[in-house]
Amino acid sequence: MEKARILADILGRVRDGEDPAKIRQESRQLLTTLRLSDISKAHKYLLGSGLSLEQFRSLVYAFASILGDQFALLRANLSPNHPIRKVLAEHEMFECFLADLNEANLDLQDTQGLTDLSSEFRNLAHIAGHLQSLDIHDQREDDLIFPVLAGYPCGSICAVLQRAHGRIKNMVGNLTMTINNFNRFEPEQFKIQINAISCAIVPIVREHIFQEDNILYPVALDVIGDDKVWRRVKQLSDDMGYCGFDSQPCCCT
Repeated sequence: MEKARILADILGRVRDGEDPAKIRQESRQLLTTLRLSDISKAHKYLLGSGLSLEQFRSLVYAFASILGDQFALLRANLSPNHPIRKVLAEHEMFECFLADLNEANLDLQDTQGLTDLSSEFRNLAHIAGHLQSLDIHDQREDDLIFPVLAGYPCGSICAVLQRAHGRIKNMVGNLTMTINNFNRFEPEQFKIQINAISCAIVPIVREHIFQEDNILYPVALDVIGDDKVWRRVKQLSDDMGYCGFDSQPCCCT
């Protein structure tokens, strides 16, 4: 049985609740010989078996628990001017903005006499402006990168992640709309609304970034060895510049 099929069986066991540490110990010889293309084929096996989106999410973490930090491997093998470098750099910035949002929300909840002139509110609006750039970042992937990957074994992974982009866009839009309409809320109701939105955005976007960094892009870089493909992606991507470094206007205060 080929390695990818064995790996699919291993990951299925993790998905079904077996201890990843035990399985990793049992499979250590196989794991030392795996290529990222084997991981891609294992994905194809499992996704072709009718895996639900929720099961796919669990599978992503199964990969991490078995195979370790694919992100570190990915960064180590990328040239400084590779187009995926830009994507990863933006991911790291968005991770910072998510941490800022989490902290800003906590500060907001403790603020007495909240107004749209409060420093806590203005900080929240500034962070939300940065997060609006998630939509541009996701468009880069949807329009320039995912179509290139669609014809490869990682195409099915792209389809799942692309659907998540719409959900993320709606959540960030809801955050922005709530901030822009601050004066339509009572302060305590505004806090409740912001808390609910923030507590949804932070884990979902972090999980999404994790999926791309540790599964999609390591696999994509392994199965697409043609430098001409990545140069074409880079040429198109460079026209967009970097997303997230200049915050978008969130409100007019």
